[in-house]
Amino acid sequence: MERTRVLGILAAVCAGLAAVALVTGLWLGSQAQPVQLLRPAPAAQADLFGGGADVEGPSGTRIGSPQSLIIRNQSVFLPETGADGLRYVDELKLTELGLYPLQFKTVRLLSILTVLGLLALAAALWLGRRWSHKTALRAAPAGR
Repeated sequence: MERTRVLGILAAVCAGLAAVALVTGLWLGSQAQPVQLLRPAPAAQADLFGGGADVEGPSGTRIGSPQSLIIRNQSVFLPETGADGLRYVDELKLTELGLYPLQFKTVRLLSILTVLGLLALAAALWLGRRWSHKTALRAAPAGR
């Protein structure tokens, strides 16, 4: 009967870890914000080309398209903001500090996969507990 108890405890631990993974994924996801990576142009270059007056936001080279990223270091954000709360991030400062922002889509995917994997493991352990309990009952002498 000891085996069934261990399997039950392991199943409960896996279910608890799944809950922790779900809460952690939701917490990290709540920190995501729309971001545009930008390599700012030097002041002389911005003056030479008209300061980018026809383009919304700070002047410089935009890297990729806007996306939801999780960046916790506030020093990499530029003071300007774009439409719909778009924040601009100095890509050179990110590289200089060795920071790598997390994509919201990646965090969400890993969170979902972790939760599903832990729940599947918990279910397998619980089923193993039930099977172990049934086989232990069959193997027990009838007079007990």
